[in-house]
Amino acid sequence: MKKVSLVVCLAVTFVVAASWTFAGQGPETVDLKAAYKVEGNKKAVLFPHHKHQEKVECAKCHKNVKGGGSLVVDIVKLTTSSNDFHKKFCWPCHVDMKVAKGKSCTTCHH
Repeated sequence: MKKVSLVVCLAVTFVVAASWTFAGQGPETVDLKAAYKVEGNKKAVLFPHHKHQEKVECAKCHKNVKGGGSLVVDIVKLTTSSNDFHKKFCWPCHVDMKVAKGKSCTTCHH
């Protein structure tokens, strides 16, 4: 019984340490309009990168499972409200994660 408890404690410690290792990696925020040269009149989305890292694994957004680099979707269309960030990246995740008002402009553009 003591061995099982020790193994469980070690496993929990490993998972917590791994989450601390990747949380807070990369920039705290990303200005998506500037970084990807998104065209339009809406205010820039200052993507709260660290906040998202607290809730999702790096591989949910990045091709590299450790984060950084290319995104899991190709962002090609960068004009109008039907741009690729909305249609391919942000909105599908917001729907999947049940983000309140996840497709409302003011949730991200503020």
